[in-house]
Amino acid sequence: MSVDTVTRQAVVSSVPHEAPARQDVLIGKSPIILDILRRVDLVAKSEAPVLITGESGTGKDILAHLIHAGSNRQNKDLVAINCAALPKDVIDNELFGHEREAFTGAASRREGCFEQAQASTLFLDEIAEMHPQSQAKLLRAIESKNFRRLGGREVVTVDARIIAATNKKIEQSLKSGTFREDLYYRLSVVEIDMPPLRDHLEDVTLLLNHFLKFFSKKYAVPEKKFDLDCLKRLSSFSWPGNVRELRNVVERAVLICPDEEICAKYLPRRIISSMPVSETVTIQVGTTLKSAEKEVIFQTLRMTGGNKARAAKILGISRRALYCKLDN
Repeated sequence: MSVDTVTRQAVVSSVPHEAPARQDVLIGKSPIILDILRRVDLVAKSEAPVLITGESGTGKDILAHLIHAGSNRQNKDLVAINCAALPKDVIDNELFGHEREAFTGAASRREGCFEQAQASTLFLDEIAEMHPQSQAKLLRAIESKNFRRLGGREVVTVDARIIAATNKKIEQSLKSGTFREDLYYRLSVVEIDMPPLRDHLEDVTLLLNHFLKFFSKKYAVPEKKFDLDCLKRLSSFSWPGNVRELRNVVERAVLICPDEEICAKYLPRRIISSMPVSETVTIQVGTTLKSAEKEVIFQTLRMTGGNKARAAKILGISRRALYCKLDN
């Protein structure tokens, strides 16, 4: 199966989970992203467990959906559980379910995520956050492919492919004992590391265009674009929050910018201040006086770090006049 086919199927497979906000597409043409997509092609059809590592916001959940979408289990929904969001006394119940009257309030039998993932894929997000005792139970269930519900005697047999993810440094988690070595070796038959966005900044423009189209359509507004100054800043920003941060920046800009072209004032301050400001302004021949004036004002504001009082003093106008010019 080709990379393009996997990507298209991933979009379809995501619909039952978080429609319409999800976008299970791995965007990029950089060598590092193309290499990951090639690996997805190679491992998707296998039954091997996959461990996905990487910083928060890099798209580990997207990669899990891509692998599932390219597998022989794609006709069933992927089942996902966030191990970091659940305390120890809850996660066992979420994983394995319970029998009626297993504990106070258990009025009926309940299937856990393992049973729900029968003949499908179980995605264990933030696996290294799971309590070590629960990790031991999980390991036994993965190896034997069976378990007992809480309060039950019946052995439940399940065929579920396991994909796990963590944003923790594996070596540190193993050394500290927060992540069991035996579970790590069982899950990491195939290990894929999702790179931080700062390592493939050449994909930023593709990501920006993708999310601009997506959010313009979502909010039913004319399709927007970033001006050249914005693109320069966004393409050189280090993106500590990775693709998730970029996605949020685009969504914010689409929502608050009334114009079809998004300029720097609609970007978060941390991005505006991240790039050295030129002390000169280049105005293209044919630019209207109004646009030229705005460019001078915006460049002055960048130079002052957004300090409007200082910018107004440099420009020789009152703060009130500056506000009026920015609003027009």
